[in-house]
Amino acid sequence: MQIIYQFFRLIRLSNLLVIVLTMCLFYGLLSNYHLNRQYTFVEFGTPADLLNFSFLDRIGLGDFNFVLLIISVVLIAASGNIINDYFDQKADRVNKPDRVIIDKYIKRRWAIFLNWTFNGIGFMIAFLLSYRLENWWILGISFISINLLYFYSAIYKRKFLSGNLIIAFLTAIVPFYVFIYGANSNFGNDSPFGLNDQIFIADNVLAIIAYCAFAFFINLIREIIKDMADVKGDLLLQSQTFPIRFGFAKTKTFIGALYLLVLVPLIYYVIDGMFISTGQTEVTKSLFLYLLLFVIIMLIISLVITFTKNRPKSYLLSSNFIKAAMLFGVISALFYAQ
Repeated sequence: MQIIYQFFRLIRLSNLLVIVLTMCLFYGLLSNYHLNRQYTFVEFGTPADLLNFSFLDRIGLGDFNFVLLIISVVLIAASGNIINDYFDQKADRVNKPDRVIIDKYIKRRWAIFLNWTFNGIGFMIAFLLSYRLENWWILGISFISINLLYFYSAIYKRKFLSGNLIIAFLTAIVPFYVFIYGANSNFGNDSPFGLNDQIFIADNVLAIIAYCAFAFFINLIREIIKDMADVKGDLLLQSQTFPIRFGFAKTKTFIGALYLLVLVPLIYYVIDGMFISTGQTEVTKSLFLYLLLFVIIMLIISLVITFTKNRPKSYLLSSNFIKAAMLFGVISALFYAQ
């Protein structure tokens, strides 16, 4: 049982579940769009097939191809977490000695075996989906993700800002991956997406880009804050992270600007309800705005902790509030409507 528990810790099970939730909720955002279109078409006598889809269908769990896509992404992400711990052993013995897994519970050769196996299976699933759905973007994004995760852990994590940008990019690409799946695949008649025509792409691309930008910037903030917490171990590895290169004062100024870059548009969006679609019901609109409000509150708490505390544990606490903000932001996707 101990080995199983440590294995789940190694692959960051909670983070993988967040990825699954993100993919399902953004599938829900896109299928909700088609459902709303279907209501419009019904007025003109068009068959209402989409109205019969269950909630599980609408979040993608009834779509076998999408379930395979989730499995592929989860395997590749788990593989990235394994190889990250593999290369981070020396720093982890300093930063978090009680949380070291590789060599203590799982042997190094098993870590490498799991890394190659998960990547191989994830990539093969991506190839199968690309072939079946005639959507080679799936394979391309899969290939790029596998390589970025490896080179991030092996090289770029210890380089100035580049590692932070890679992780922020890979996190932000998850909603876009779902969009690419919905917009470019050759679906059958049994898909909740209906016709993935140019109207579908034009009406959804801005919302997806907005969510991706949000994910990118708050993950960039979180990664830099984590670097502030891990300075002692990073110095041992001669890393050139932002806090090591510029010091804590300049680092906080930089991430303060990033906080404002995220918070100002969110606050304006919540205050000025005119941007919310008139197609939403009052309940849906209220839930959507409340979720964005929770995002703002979590980010403000994180900002205050980061600027008023100077201990590694405080920075990790600030990072956790950012994770909560991300969770509320992801859930809001289900209540977004065109």
